[in-house]
Amino acid sequence: MTTAPRKPKRNRGSGKLGDERAKAGVDKGSASGIHSLDPEEGELFEHDPADIGPNPMNRRIGLRGMDEMIESVRRQGVHTPGAVLHTDLFMEKYPDWAAQVQHPERTYILGPGHRRHAAALKAGKPMLAILRNSWAKELRVEENLISENNDRENLSPIEQALQLDLLRRRGMTGDEIAERSGYGSRGTVTRYLNLLDLPQEIQDEVHAGHLSQKAAYVLSTIKDDQGQNDSDAAHALHLKAHSWMRDEKLSAEAAKNRLALASAFPAGNKPEPTPAATDEADDTAKLSGDADDVSRGKRDDQETEAPAATGNGDSSNGPPTEVEIPHQADADSNSDRDTETDTDTGTDERDRLLAAAESAEQRDLACQLVLTEERYASASDLSALLVNAVLNPDEWKPAAACAHRWLRDMGKGPKVGRPSAYFTAVAASGDANLMRRAAFAIALAANEVRAAQPDREWDDRDRAHLQFLVTSKAAYQPTEYEQELLGLVSSEAK
Repeated sequence: MTTAPRKPKRNRGSGKLGDERAKAGVDKGSASGIHSLDPEEGELFEHDPADIGPNPMNRRIGLRGMDEMIESVRRQGVHTPGAVLHTDLFMEKYPDWAAQVQHPERTYILGPGHRRHAAALKAGKPMLAILRNSWAKELRVEENLISENNDRENLSPIEQALQLDLLRRRGMTGDEIAERSGYGSRGTVTRYLNLLDLPQEIQDEVHAGHLSQKAAYVLSTIKDDQGQNDSDAAHALHLKAHSWMRDEKLSAEAAKNRLALASAFPAGNKPEPTPAATDEADDTAKLSGDADDVSRGKRDDQETEAPAATGNGDSSNGPPTEVEIPHQADADSNSDRDTETDTDTGTDERDRLLAAAESAEQRDLACQLVLTEERYASASDLSALLVNAVLNPDEWKPAAACAHRWLRDMGKGPKVGRPSAYFTAVAASGDANLMRRAAFAIALAANEVRAAQPDREWDDRDRAHLQFLVTSKAAYQPTEYEQELLGLVSSEAK
């Protein structure tokens, strides 16, 4: 025989208060006489909203969507109860918050339910509430505010962060906050709390829904030179990155990476032109160097076995090819050229070489930023890059030397000194992810070593390489020199 399931009992407190009310002739459903007897812990009751004050722990920035709620309460009353505590008990158990209680004279103070309370006040209806004095006695007001508000109301990420901060103020760890608030994990809690390290302007954007929580969290990880993300210096960086996102439609990751480029090559920190030497050819050689030196800004003779690339992209076993300055080749055949003009031309050429070297250094860093990403290239981009590298085998050695430096500095792969030995070990490792990253690094380096040569005109491959860096997560911004090569800026306009 099957027994019918029992109906759940309605929560009426201990029942004693209900009996006393019946004896006293108090009608709980009416507005008159509702203060005749105090409710019991956990009892559902109605109360005049004017005798209930807001809770200073409530971290709502504003009450949204109130017109519809007020109209609903005006027609039907408050159907979903809020939670209240006796004000004097709350102030006793939370002395640090007592001074912030707006209405200490009122009988009750709210837990969750501020929107319903405001609607009841506006509509002239009684407030449906449950007495929760136990929350104050057990010092659990904060986590109950968080959990019940999140269950019932759509808080913005900033409001959620502010409420989680209540638990942080009590000295709780991330794990403890996650457990007490129901947010799942310490990582989730961190992603919310970090939003409070952002400048107020960006917090306002997040609260208004104009900036996603994910993008805001990326911005919050930007730190100043001292490793802080909540200092004035860090806030200036946050605002700069946010302005790029807003004005240029960059992603947060791209804006963050652009800041990394800017910090490595700050404005005005350009290398000074090399003083004129007695032998002008020697001066030119110092400025030009080989292609691999230009791409990385320094030599690594002990680590690199690759010869320098020549002007057409081929490698040779001879010494690095010097860049011939055009006016030198014509000097003897133009004896009537003004000496001052010669000097100006030489200066212009040295400035061009310096601009080329500086641009190459910035692209080199952008390439490294791309390589640090786990999703460093789409399948189509990777395929195009690999095709270039495979079809130009003479570029392999200088490209491998450059790629080896990048991967070595990132701590990727085996600790092998020479590029050939390193990539042999990578190929034998069986690590598919590492092998793909190494192949991509070589292909990317092949393009960069080629583009770094200052004595050749850029072609479609160079432009494609620059476009890849611009559209990647490095969000590379072409220098004025590169814009001239692309025809975006006229050298005559300067």
